Amino acid sequence: VNAGFSWSLNPSTHTIEGSPSPSIVFGGLQAHAVHATKTEAFMVGKSLTDSTTLQGALKVLQEELVATTVPPESSESYRLNLAYGLFYKFYLASIPDHISDRVKSAAG
Repeated sequence: VNAGFSWSLNPSTHTIEGSPSPSIVFGGLQAHAVHATKTEAFMVGKSLTDSTTLQGALKVLQEELVATTVPPESSESYRLNLAYGLFYKFYLASIPDHISDRVKSAAG
């Protein structure tokens, strides 16, 4: 599983800006890249320092992403969990000065 992420973050409010629009794309879940457009739309205007933003984004992402069986790839659930982990890592890396020491290693 691989991923590409891009969003414009307001430095004072840590809010995702709508222009340019966020981009969240995953590879290795299906035969083609998966563009998480519902999650992108959810993120616009949300503050990354608000804990409900991460919870809401992961909920939308879990509803949106679908992995297909492609032998000899790993199981669908394993690949989905990798995708969620990559999103979590990017999210935390976007706000390094606002995360607790308990989760800092996940952002690295």
